[in-house]
Amino acid sequence: MSEKNWLSEPSTASKRIIFARHGEYPCNVRGVCNSNPRTSFYLTEKGEAQGRALGERLQDEKIELIVTSEFLRARQTAWLANEVLKVPQVVNRLANENRVGTAFEEKSGDEFQRFIAHAPATTATADGEPFMGLLARVQSLIADLKLSSPETVLVVTHGWPLQAVRVILNEIDVDDAARCVGMPSNCEIVEGWF
Repeated sequence: MSEKNWLSEPSTASKRIIFARHGEYPCNVRGVCNSNPRTSFYLTEKGEAQGRALGERLQDEKIELIVTSEFLRARQTAWLANEVLKVPQVVNRLANENRVGTAFEEKSGDEFQRFIAHAPATTATADGEPFMGLLARVQSLIADLKLSSPETVLVVTHGWPLQAVRVILNEIDVDDAARCVGMPSNCEIVEGWF
């Protein structure tokens, strides 16, 4: 842990935020949706190895804090990476995966993509969340992290939140992001200064 007392007061300096997708878990292997944080899926053996490798890959990046979503796969990935990083770790629901809604829970990602195809960024089920809602949530997370004192933060999250970050960084447009064009793979990172 850093010797700095970064909890003492908010900062206005630019923050380096490294967003990482969680390691592989069974729904990735099966190609189905899971957007309910109360449904626990552990990482696969491959996902565990990816989580450890993430920590090793980031060990020289001066990370001072890890933020994870509520999902077990993200928390487990962060915990494995943190075996190397050894920094405080907190959960923040703003880092959660998009909510596809109960109609698409454990259904194929292709089915969900067909459902949103006519307006990818704005379509959602009645109990779901459109990509634009997720984008606003990720923007709120970044705004919160900008007020914190750690200079470099690792956020272990999910594919769609990484797509939202790519939109914020002007790497992709919102419809392509919602369509999962160029979706970062497990434990892939997207980073920026905010």
